[in-house]
Amino acid sequence: MKIKNIKVFTITAGWREWTFLKIETNKKIIGWSECTDTFQNKNGFCGIVKDFQNLILDENPLNIKRILWKLKTKSKSNPGSLVQRVISAIENALWDIVGKHSSNPVYKILGKKFRNRVEIYWSHCGTTRVRTPHFLNKPAIKNLEDLKGLCNEINNSKFKVIKTNLAIFNNGPKIYMPGHKLDFENPYLKLNKNIFREFTLWIEKINNNLNKDIFIAVDLNFNFNVKDLIKISKKFQKYRIKWLEIDTFNHNELLIVKKNTKIPIVTGECIMFLDQYKNFIDKKCANYFSIDVAWNGFLESLKIAKYAKNKNSLITTHNYNGALGSFMSFHLATITPNFFLGEIDIDEVPGINKIFSKIPKIDGNYVKINEEPGWGCDLNENKLQIVFSAKS
Repeated sequence: MKIKNIKVFTITAGWREWTFLKIETNKKIIGWSECTDTFQNKNGFCGIVKDFQNLILDENPLNIKRILWKLKTKSKSNPGSLVQRVISAIENALWDIVGKHSSNPVYKILGKKFRNRVEIYWSHCGTTRVRTPHFLNKPAIKNLEDLKGLCNEINNSKFKVIKTNLAIFNNGPKIYMPGHKLDFENPYLKLNKNIFREFTLWIEKINNNLNKDIFIAVDLNFNFNVKDLIKISKKFQKYRIKWLEIDTFNHNELLIVKKNTKIPIVTGECIMFLDQYKNFIDKKCANYFSIDVAWNGFLESLKIAKYAKNKNSLITTHNYNGALGSFMSFHLATITPNFFLGEIDIDEVPGINKIFSKIPKIDGNYVKINEEPGWGCDLNENKLQIVFSAKS
């Protein structure tokens, strides 16, 4: 069997632009992976795929280690970032081919099954209804009073954990994201009193309107300096906070935050390699470590999960994606004994799931493991926009 073509597709899914990579073979076996990047760097992504194409075309797709060796050798002087995300997308699509070729789900090829279902939490809960409600057939959240309807919806679901970002309303409904959004013009991430008061009321309102057995995970992202992270974590200790999710590449700073709060800490979704995770895991600067299969690749994700287990640490799966990306993360959870909770978005654009051959079956706050070959999910490419194709 040989690789004969590589294609990249995108589709706008509300506030996100999902990206998918397809590998075609001369045996009509097709491999898919989801490879959505947070900030839509598809020009850079496709450029790297183009640079890699001559290393991939006509290779045997079943020989994944050889292909990874070639890609990592070419990029040895510039590893990480988009380069690694392209390599991961290629690797994950190859696992889909291997699974289909052997008529096995990916998890069965690479590990021992530890669970038949994966516990999940509702991600971006409330966030999308503040940020881009016009994409949804659901009530917009324009002020704190609008939270009552959302909380009633959560209370009537079976989710026990929801994750939200921080919303503010005084200058129009928006999600507070100075670590990413340039319109905040806050390069030093200084937190003023009014903003702090606003998003504290957001968390307080959610906390008070949810059933007492439902907990809140708060995604703080790259949005605050250490001093303010400590301030926030101390303030939030009086609420039912499952964890604070903090993105950083400085394990020492995160350790300072952890020592100053009783709230559990999650980190890791933007870290690429086991060698980088080791500092965070060894220092125990977080309670849970988040792994993104789409960005790290399945083999590296497994290495990170196994290292965390050896250090008595639990992992979560970061899942910023659609149905295919969700299935990919569930396969990792299936063979990871130290798995904690998985992420999934509930508020999606109406009809968007029609691009997938299968979507996760949610039963309360669990998803059943897919037993079909490969990832168990293909794409309807007629509904996607092609942005790159390489023919041998």
